[in-house]
Amino acid sequence: MSIVIMDRQGRILIPAYIRRRIKSDIFLIEEVNGEIRLKPIKPIRLTMLFDKIVIDDVEDFTDTHKLREALNR
Repeated sequence: MSIVIMDRQGRILIPAYIRRRIKSDIFLIEEVNGEIRLKPIKPIRLTMLFDKIVIDDVEDFTDTHKLREALNR
């Protein structure tokens, strides 16, 4: 357990030994009965959500406008 201090901007430093164990930089924050709780959120790779997307209209995937239009169809 550690004691930490909040700065004027409301920031609290999470000690390095905790950050190394958590391995996340995204958190859900909630207040429960006067306590502040941080729950780490593990990032999800988009490839885990689907097998593949077939887009016939777009050859150059660096053109984000055309890619977005094709995905919306």
